[in-house]
Amino acid sequence: MINLNQLSDKDLPPLKPMVIRLWQLLNSQHTRLQDIAEAMSAEPVLCARIMAIANSPLYRGVEEILSPQKALIRLGLDEVKGIVYYLTLSDSMRKKNFPSSFDIRRFWSHSLSTALLSQKLCQYYPHLFPMTPEEREGAYLAGLLHDIGYVVMAALMPGEFRLMVKSWETETLPPLDTEEEIFGLSHPILSAKALNLWKFPKNVQLAVYAHHRDIPTDSRTGAIMLLKLADCLSTDAGYHFNPRFSVDLKRATIPPVLLAEDFQPVIQEVSLKVEMLVSQALS
Repeated sequence: MINLNQLSDKDLPPLKPMVIRLWQLLNSQHTRLQDIAEAMSAEPVLCARIMAIANSPLYRGVEEILSPQKALIRLGLDEVKGIVYYLTLSDSMRKKNFPSSFDIRRFWSHSLSTALLSQKLCQYYPHLFPMTPEEREGAYLAGLLHDIGYVVMAALMPGEFRLMVKSWETETLPPLDTEEEIFGLSHPILSAKALNLWKFPKNVQLAVYAHHRDIPTDSRTGAIMLLKLADCLSTDAGYHFNPRFSVDLKRATIPPVLLAEDFQPVIQEVSLKVEMLVSQALS
């Protein structure tokens, strides 16, 4: 069993000091583009990947990008933030550190598609998700990290994680009940705890904590509903990690008004990015 009160940042995927510094720069309102470019340059592999993305068919301009600063200008700060978060986190997770039952590609495909859908839904359908500026700012991160609890489960209790994955084929209990039976808690709770240890904003922690909960009508928040819908659409698009969380199960806790829209154009746009970015991170 995992004791939530004894969990520390040492139990999370290790992050290099320079990565933490880069995250801080990306979230500072007073950071200069040059500061970010210099921090990126201190991580050559990360820098090369971002420049490769800037030169990919999805973003390619008239000329080839040869410097971090030009890559930042082409991609835009918001896009760079998301890419850096994704690449640095995926880089901290190497298959050798996890049981063979942990499908890294499937995990990041679902997490990344949920993050990108959160970002795009917030951008294209703001009327559906009333949120504060801080909640909108945290939408991508909530999507990217909503299932990070599975990473902690696999790292701390690999044998039990293998047992859980095997149970996905035959188990009849609700999936959250199965997780609590094996680990003593469910992945949303563990994900929220990880975000707390990483000192992410409270609104991001709350959305992640509640993304599988049935929220009462009078207490619904835009940030939680946004993450719920993005998670559901990601699964509907074929990107899932735990197959027990079916589209129908996820739809059951989403207000019908949010399911009435045609989100296919957004899903198609996101799918193109997912395939490219996952390949870039895992190459």
